[in-house]
Amino acid sequence: MDDTAARPKSLKFKEPVIDVAFSPTTNLVASSLITGHVFVHKYDVGSNQRQVRGKPHKKSCRSLCFSGDGSLLYTASKDRSWQAMDVETGAETTRIDAAHEKPLNLIKYVNEQIVATGDEAGCVKLWDVRQKKQAFSYSEHVDYVSDMVFHAPKRHLLATSGDGCLSVYDVRKAKPFQVSANQDDELLSVAVIRGGSKVVVGETDGVMGIFSYGQFGDVTDRFPGHPQSIDSICKLTEDLCVTGSSDGLLRIVQFFPHKLIGVAGDHQALPVEKVVLSYDQQWLASCSHDHTVHFWDIGYIYADEDEDDEASEAAEQKDTNESKEDDELDAQAVAIRISRDVDSDDDEDESEVDIDGCSDAGELRTSEETHPEETQTDVAQPDKPSLDAGADSEEVDIEDNSESESDNGWGSWGGSSDDEAKAAKPKKKRRKGEELADKRKARVELARPTQSHKRKTERKAFFAGL
Repeated sequence: MDDTAARPKSLKFKEPVIDVAFSPTTNLVASSLITGHVFVHKYDVGSNQRQVRGKPHKKSCRSLCFSGDGSLLYTASKDRSWQAMDVETGAETTRIDAAHEKPLNLIKYVNEQIVATGDEAGCVKLWDVRQKKQAFSYSEHVDYVSDMVFHAPKRHLLATSGDGCLSVYDVRKAKPFQVSANQDDELLSVAVIRGGSKVVVGETDGVMGIFSYGQFGDVTDRFPGHPQSIDSICKLTEDLCVTGSSDGLLRIVQFFPHKLIGVAGDHQALPVEKVVLSYDQQWLASCSHDHTVHFWDIGYIYADEDEDDEASEAAEQKDTNESKEDDELDAQAVAIRISRDVDSDDDEDESEVDIDGCSDAGELRTSEETHPEETQTDVAQPDKPSLDAGADSEEVDIEDNSESESDNGWGSWGGSSDDEAKAAKPKKKRRKGEELADKRKARVELARPTQSHKRKTERKAFFAGL
């Protein structure tokens, strides 16, 4: 808390202030007094200007709130009436007398169609603003209604009571949604936090009870630490709240983990009746028994939140960049492994090339030199003529083989001349020589490194140097 920081001047009144509320759209603040008077001021760091002054109720004005667009101000009184007034002109637009059987203790804006009221006997009512009549009535509590909050995503109205119970109402239905077990202490204030997953209530013994949303049977956690009752809770963020206590201090508390952050304001040991947050999240306003509405600077909380968000975004960006770099390194490592595998496969393929059982040209030449008679025999073998043009070739070959064996190599039995045999020899020899030449040429081409292989070798050398 910085007492030297520039802030709007406090609003001083002749009578005790019971309630205070900020406009949701502009820098207006409304105050209700024990005398039934209502004031609307335009606040600023330099000076404050009174916009509206009126006395809509005969008895004390116990509660007030602005409409969603800030054009109307709703008030509730001990005289059992509630009314709506135009903020600019101060003129009354709606008035409901004898709204409850008991004096009203609270009024809460729900939406453009509904407002809720609670009285000293624990009765909660929903009112149709357009038709100006009651919509639903609930009597789940046996003691005064101390606080209410509307949770828009679920359309639930949550109310705390002096009987120690928390009640939840679906504003579209006539029956209550759920009522908690008695907490053995008065519940004085309520707020929805943690993105709607938790509900925190303030108790008279200084303990903050925490409900898990949807499990309203009993509290799931407790946060002790306040020396006296917690009369008001103002939500700052999903994890931070400001509490107004009977010891006069406005404490900033954090949830999950639970701890005290600091003190936002001090009413010099006088009980805090209400604490609220301005529409621009710059100021807190609180009222106490000192007849004054005080303003407190709270903007630094949101500045810290913005810095934390920026730091978090920077950290996330850094993690993203590091992740990308890791991905690139992984991709390079995979490419290196693939390149090595491909080169290994190429080497294996080249070493496994075989031409007629010979692994390379040298082996082919060696084979020819080692077995010249086999090669010469294959080349000099003449074609066998056919005995009969219509005879089967297989039968002719068999007969030729048998005749060759019987005549001890004296020539073919068909009477073919030596000239025909001599003419057939060179032709066969040329064909076999051509085949051998083609094979040698193919082997040389395979043995010669291709451009693709050169590129793979260069790429391998490049990645090996990384």
